[in-house]
Amino acid sequence: MSAMSNKLNSKLSLPVIISILLHGILIIALGYKFVSDTGENYGSINGNSIDAIMIDPSVMTEQYQRQLQTQVNQQKADQKTQELLDKQIKELAEKAEAEKAAAEKAAAEKAAAEKAAAEKAAAEKAEAEKAAAEKAAAEKAAAEKAAAEKAAAEKAAAEKAAAEKAAAEKAAAEKAAAEKAAAEKAAAEKAAAEKAAAEKAAAEKAAAEKAAAEKAAAEKAAAEKAAAEKAAAEKAAAEKAAAEKKAKQKAEQAKKDKALNDLLGGLTSGTPSSGGVASRKGVSDGELDKYKSLVQNAISNKFINPPNVYRGKTCELQIQIAPDGLLLNVTSKGGDADLCREALAATKLAVIPKPASSLYNEVKTMNIEFQPK
Repeated sequence: MSAMSNKLNSKLSLPVIISILLHGILIIALGYKFVSDTGENYGSINGNSIDAIMIDPSVMTEQYQRQLQTQVNQQKADQKTQELLDKQIKELAEKAEAEKAAAEKAAAEKAAAEKAAAEKAAAEKAEAEKAAAEKAAAEKAAAEKAAAEKAAAEKAAAEKAAAEKAAAEKAAAEKAAAEKAAAEKAAAEKAAAEKAAAEKAAAEKAAAEKAAAEKAAAEKAAAEKAAAEKAAAEKAAAEKAAAEKKAKQKAEQAKKDKALNDLLGGLTSGTPSSGGVASRKGVSDGELDKYKSLVQNAISNKFINPPNVYRGKTCELQIQIAPDGLLLNVTSKGGDADLCREALAATKLAVIPKPASSLYNEVKTMNIEFQPK
């Protein structure tokens, strides 16, 4: 405001200065004219005479009054000018005040607008931040929900897969067990069928061999009887003598055997004992054990021992064979019942080796302690 007042004062002082300068120039010009007019006519010769210079006081007074009036008018003009200037200054001041008020109002409005804009921007920013936070929270919640749903789905899928796997394994195990049971049943039925067939074949073979043996024996007996009848007459005396001699030797041998039997406590009485030393001639324990081992191997070859069921179990078998090794009869004398049942079946299917003729009397009825390998 002070700068504006100084500017207005500088504008107002210039007309005043110009007015004063003009008034000064005017007074100087009037004075110079007055002096020049009086000086030119004073003492000059007008025709033949010299005119005297006379100054009329009324003229001077009139001029002075005119000048004074001019000054007054000038002062009035200056006063009007001053008033006009004051009015202009006032108007300028009022205008400046109005402009200032308008500027302040505009500044206030601008500040208010800026404040409102700032508040609006802050509100919009807060609203945007709130919306962003709510959006982020919603997205986070949605992501967590999706993750939870995914985890639940994966867990359910894993549990379903585990259940299906367990069911499949159970079904496979049951199927394998059923197949195994069926296979074992089929194997047992096959073994039973083979056993029955073998027993039937063995029985038929034994019957055929027995019939053949009986026939051969009958034929041989008939031939021998015929030969004997033919030679009876010729050898009657010799046979009678030989019989008497043999009876005498037999009596002597019986007497010796009785004496030896009395001495040894009946060990040579002629009754075989299982596992002991029997009255046998020319047969060693090693040969007897070797043959029994061959018989056990023959039975083992026909014996079925699934998963070593009978490991550690034994069965005592009594076996009767023909001179060629043909099985005549087999019975169990003790041991595990199940093992004995299977051992009897295996013995009937076994091919028993033919014993040496010197060994036959010791093994034609023998006891075997069978133990599966």
